[in-house]
Amino acid sequence: MGYDFKCRSCHTTTWAANIVELLNRHTDPSGRFVYPKCTRTDTVIYRISDLQEGPEEKWERWIKGVIQIDSGIPTYSPYIFLTADSEDGPITGLHFHYYKDTRTQPGGRLKHGHGPGGPPVLGIDDMFTILAHLVRGGALPKERARAFADSL
Repeated sequence: MGYDFKCRSCHTTTWAANIVELLNRHTDPSGRFVYPKCTRTDTVIYRISDLQEGPEEKWERWIKGVIQIDSGIPTYSPYIFLTADSEDGPITGLHFHYYKDTRTQPGGRLKHGHGPGGPPVLGIDDMFTILAHLVRGGALPKERARAFADSL
């Protein structure tokens, strides 16, 4: 599956052929997508999907960034897309995924999505990676995270 992404600064669109290319070539250390021509991070990926509720029901989302989780397994890479309900809106959702890349092995391939075991399973410590990313990126105010921790 490829990814068209749009730079809102220079108003042009480019393409990543697959998830590995998107994450390795078009993402900065903070998880923001980087447009290759102008090197700006004001970029979004628009996706629309059919819902099971009926043919008229759609899920629209604007992907604004990604949290990559180090699984410790070279071929297994869980990640979380940071989504918004509009192009200009704040990050409001976390869309969990994974990919397995065995293309370096004989007969290997790139598999993306939810396998027979379902969505990715993350370790408890990965939750801290997610929270740190959300706080550093401004999607979760530090005061709100602190208030939550203090309420436990």
